[in-house]
Amino acid sequence: MKIIKKINNNVALGLDGSYREMVVFGKGIGFRQMPYELKDLSKIDRTYYDIDSKYIGLLNEIPEEIFMLVSKLVEAVKGKVQVTLNPNLVFILADHIHFAITRYEKGMNLALPYSYEMEYEHPEFMKIAKWFVENVNKKMNVRLDRGEITSIAFHFVNASANGVQPCDQSVDQTDTIIKNVTGIVEKYFDMTIDRSSFDYFRFKNHLNYFVRRKEKNEDFQDNNQTLYQEIKKAYPQTDECVSKIDNYLWEIFGERCSHDELLYLMVHVNRLCAKDNNSAKAVRDA
Repeated sequence: MKIIKKINNNVALGLDGSYREMVVFGKGIGFRQMPYELKDLSKIDRTYYDIDSKYIGLLNEIPEEIFMLVSKLVEAVKGKVQVTLNPNLVFILADHIHFAITRYEKGMNLALPYSYEMEYEHPEFMKIAKWFVENVNKKMNVRLDRGEITSIAFHFVNASANGVQPCDQSVDQTDTIIKNVTGIVEKYFDMTIDRSSFDYFRFKNHLNYFVRRKEKNEDFQDNNQTLYQEIKKAYPQTDECVSKIDNYLWEIFGERCSHDELLYLMVHVNRLCAKDNNSAKAVRDA
């Protein structure tokens, strides 16, 4: 096996005997000067094929402990389901869990709604998601909210090759909302969002999930009024931009976003803008 590019000391890109590119995990595997031939394959812990390049950078953001835990859990799930799961799922879930744990540790306890609709539509994935969250709570010594079960299940449904697709009308509405909300952010910050970035993927996924909840009348509870007011005061530009998004969504759904939902939107807008706009400070670092 040839190791061709360092990601960090323990992760690198490699080529197998058929010259297929893969992400390679192993202690010290990225430490040597690139490229080099790795002859001792026992140093390899895990390999991942067909990973979208936009996810690679996440490996420098997500603690290895979280990534390896999620990886083991996903591997266990593969043996329990009868569908093929997107190979990027490990990276997507690791990012989601890292974000959830970070919020928990900072006291940003945004109570995601638990979906009984999802429980009815996808009982197998909801059962798996419950097991998944229980293991994360136990191994990482946290208490992620019950609503995370729905979020995790949603990721599994999206990653399933046989996942049930929503009706065309729902897809059209979601696509329109994502396009228009993206336009609001770009216009307000006078920027062009990189639509190939993982931060934009996060943003789109959040809006997709938001529309799904609205269609099923599943809303956030307002449990973080004090935190919302603090973040609103600390990041006035982001607050003003999110207020414009709230006005737009109100025109569509006829109701305002909860403070918890607005807080979530501020986090995602800041993630989009932090690297491209010096005036946008990242809420995730608050």
